[in-house]
Amino acid sequence: MFLTISRTLKAGFQNFYRNGSLSVAAVSILTLSLLIISIIIVLTITANLGLKYIQDKIDIRVYFKSDTEESKMINFRSEILKYKEVKSADIVSKDRALSEFKANNSNKPEILKAIEAVEENPLLASVNIKAVDPEKYDVIANSIENSAYKEDIASINYQQYKLVIDRFNSTIQTIRKTGIFLFILFSLIAILITFNVIRMTIFNHGTEIEIMRLVGASNNYIRLPFVFEGIIYGTVAACIAIILLIPMVKVVTPYIIGSAYVNVVQTGFTTYFVLIFLIQLLLGTLLGVISSLLAIRRYLKI
Repeated sequence: MFLTISRTLKAGFQNFYRNGSLSVAAVSILTLSLLIISIIIVLTITANLGLKYIQDKIDIRVYFKSDTEESKMINFRSEILKYKEVKSADIVSKDRALSEFKANNSNKPEILKAIEAVEENPLLASVNIKAVDPEKYDVIANSIENSAYKEDIASINYQQYKLVIDRFNSTIQTIRKTGIFLFILFSLIAILITFNVIRMTIFNHGTEIEIMRLVGASNNYIRLPFVFEGIIYGTVAACIAIILLIPMVKVVTPYIIGSAYVNVVQTGFTTYFVLIFLIQLLLGTLLGVISSLLAIRRYLKI
């Protein structure tokens, strides 16, 4: 068994080298296919990380009318903390809100002057609510809108964050759908190219195959060199694709999530690097084997 695998594997490598430019064409198409799916994986990981980053930063801010008593806000906070979906709730007084506003706009003197020109504090007190799970903000917002305190509430600012999250989810879905379409397209092209390369190899070895049949070689012994040839195409393509992917991630990432978040995404890419390479290797091998088996079945009829 070991001797059979050793000999057929050697024959597969010989076919790979002898095909020359045909091997280059097959590997190039396979590399392109694997590179596309890898980029889609990275973009999806990046988008998910970006979504998680935004979700970690958001909260629900419930603004109370200016005449609302502080005791009501304290009671509201106590009621909200009873919700299983709520992680924390923090009361922000009007004075604190004004201080934070001035700190956040310290580099905008025109805004500070406008605030100082107003005799009274124009900002409203609020309760900032963090959810245990970002997906539960809808539930919390609906509960607040139907609570006993709804008459004291001036506004809830969750909707603007919800729009951002929905857009992110939509972007992720678009990336996935586009990626699946492109991967299927280039996979079919890769299988077609590799199929024709192996078919030509089979034709070039037609005499040898007939001799092997005459001396009683098994079908598996005839098949294996071409299967190994397909595996070699896929393996080489996967290695080239992962080498090309590393610099491409550094170029693509800033355009997806902005330069401020690049380090986080680079860390995520490093974490998933081995998984991405294994996926490339598996897909490359699978495409090569499928191409080989189709060529053997169609043209050798063994």
